Amino acid sequence: MKWERRKITASAKPEIKTTDLPYDYLKLVEQTLNQAMLKGLEEIRKIHPDSAFQVNGALFSDEVLITVTLSHGEKNIAATTVHASADFNPDHTLISSNPIGLDDHPGSTPLERVLGACVDAATTVFDFYLDPSDPEKIVQLANHSLGSLEEAPFEWTIIEKTDPKVWVKMDKSNPKLEKLADEWLNRHDPDFKENEEEEEFLSERLEAIRKARDGDGQNGPIRH
Repeated sequence: MKWERRKITASAKPEIKTTDLPYDYLKLVEQTLNQAMLKGLEEIRKIHPDSAFQVNGALFSDEVLITVTLSHGEKNIAATTVHASADFNPDHTLISSNPIGLDDHPGSTPLERVLGACVDAATTVFDFYLDPSDPEKIVQLANHSLGSLEEAPFEWTIIEKTDPKVWVKMDKSNPKLEKLADEWLNRHDPDFKENEEEEEFLSERLEAIRKARDGDGQNGPIRH
């Protein structure tokens, strides 16, 4: 799976490995979200009957990344994804079976608190659009076009109230569909993996150059 990284420096190094979050943990978060936001889901299901949340997540050497996708069914390519990213200390690696942040508990580890903050941040974004009392926002979310979403964080945007700090980004990607396409290409195109890695590296380098040119939102743009 190709992750939408906020911190791209480490991912450009081939020795850095990605650790996917445990399947059981992700499924538990999915179930919790689908139950907690049922009223909003019932409204959008009037447009897309199979709408439901899917959750993915990974640990990098310096970043925790959670993606929460509102999918509209196996046969519908339309989807909306919120990526939530937080800084990560690799010394803190324990994960319990509780989707913290949605049901916090005092015994959580530092990593659990980071994961919980990421889940909370992504949930907050979806909660804004899945408002049963605001049909217009429901329609915006159901629309295939990214431009239909008003006030959406199209670039990495910090959520000020979270602790630890979390950045979110919203798009119309469909990670499950992309994963299936990658698996098919891996089986049928022997050159796919090599070409994919080259494309990913070039994309990350261009993004780094763009950030250096425009500034990272903290130090201001670089001018020559």
